[in-house]
Amino acid sequence: MTASLTLHVDYVSQPSRSLVFLCRAIKAPHQENQVSLVKGEHLSKPFADLNPFKKVPAVQDEDLLILESCSALRYIASKYDAAGTWYPADLKTRCKVDEYLDWQHLNTRAHGVGYYMNKVLVPIMKGSAADMEVVEKHEKELGRVEELFASYFLGDKPFITGNTPTIADLQAATEFEQPQAGGYTLAKATKEYLERVREAVGAEMYDELHEAPKELAKKVLQ
Repeated sequence: MTASLTLHVDYVSQPSRSLVFLCRAIKAPHQENQVSLVKGEHLSKPFADLNPFKKVPAVQDEDLLILESCSALRYIASKYDAAGTWYPADLKTRCKVDEYLDWQHLNTRAHGVGYYMNKVLVPIMKGSAADMEVVEKHEKELGRVEELFASYFLGDKPFITGNTPTIADLQAATEFEQPQAGGYTLAKATKEYLERVREAVGAEMYDELHEAPKELAKKVLQ
């Protein structure tokens, strides 16, 4: 029987990887449809007919279409995680998960993707040199983001809400891995955090999914 849950993803995309991590971690029956960003498949039919935003990921579950990754993470965890650990029901814990997911849009994500896109994707897709002034601005902001993440969101905890990783950690890990794949040097505390997430989800799967942005970056960083 075909799974009703379909993920339209590209492993180069951070939120795409977060969704795949979650589905595999909780063993949610699903199928993956690869949509290549580099080839521009997200801009053309048939994907553009499905998603008017023309971005990945997109999630379908029966007659439900979800086009925002954080909404999809919440939905999948709520429906398919029998243990209830990835998006905990406890109100205070869930609030801290949501707080990070709201904050990261203009912080971890904005500058992680800004760094990688301008240093790796734009040169590949346009055949031009990276605008290092823009890259350096994102690099500076990433330093600020790392400090805030370590001091406020982690503190002395191994993960954002405590001793157990949640969907907030999946999103954080993929966003920090992206600029690192593009040559950014993460702080020691961030690297140690990523290693904890890696061990929690499974090192083999973690490394497999993060290979895509690394391989793409090699085309311009060698």
